[in-house]
Amino acid sequence: MKIFSTASDLSLALAADRASGRSIGFVPTMGALHQGHAALVRQSAADRAITVASIFVNPTQFNEGADLAAYPRTPEADTELLRECGCTYLYLPTVEDVYPGGMEVNPVAHLEFGSFTTRMEGSSRPGHFAGVVQVVSRLLDIVRPEVLYLGQKDYQQVAVVRRMVELLRLDVDVVAVPTVREPDGLAMSSRNRRLSTEERRAAGKINHHLAVVAAGLRAGWPARELERLALKGMREQPLLAPEYVEVVDGDTLQPYQDGEPVRELVVATAVRVGDVRLIDNRIALRANP
Repeated sequence: MKIFSTASDLSLALAADRASGRSIGFVPTMGALHQGHAALVRQSAADRAITVASIFVNPTQFNEGADLAAYPRTPEADTELLRECGCTYLYLPTVEDVYPGGMEVNPVAHLEFGSFTTRMEGSSRPGHFAGVVQVVSRLLDIVRPEVLYLGQKDYQQVAVVRRMVELLRLDVDVVAVPTVREPDGLAMSSRNRRLSTEERRAAGKINHHLAVVAAGLRAGWPARELERLALKGMREQPLLAPEYVEVVDGDTLQPYQDGEPVRELVVATAVRVGDVRLIDNRIALRANP
């Protein structure tokens, strides 16, 4: 695995690979890697000749300065994990290399996403998705992959990035890789390491409530009632403070209306466990292809 700290050097190496007909997959990360990230890299390595991963803690997508400061950074362990998973190139840039004109320069600020960015995470974290779109568009411009691999755990983020690709008419496929979970069902996340022993035990209940909602949807129970019951159940756990539980149409992220036809039916949640905010989701139903 080769490590690049500048976009110019990475682009030069990728240009040579592209000229020789090699296909490129890309996995953008913010580091503090775990087996969820490893699944993305392994999927890309299995599908593509070249796999590029980036580690960049993007300041523009944090609306809480304390959250940015607390974000874990483990570059040595991250590098070793990427090497073991078959990563070809690691892009490890500075803020100045990603944003050479300054973070206030945002060529995609004009894009309109409507409810994709105003609901759920959008209402809880103002400005977050603007930062995500800004950095992903910049990274795609540098790497120019055939396929972008993202984790299903960040379902809304995947939907926003897909919409960005559509609006910009970019020639890249977006692949969502299924969430990797701990033995008790907790979605793997870099934030999990910030949980105390008691908080970690309580966090394992989040997936249980999502699974119950998903099962209820498959059985034909009303979506709003299932949301209410999941919120009530989590609030009864002393260490869980859910911000939302929403059943949505996976394509539009609009609230699901009972009985309407959808390609993908999703239940998503954000829950504070002590000082740590966790997100997760379950795909309840998929239409037959």
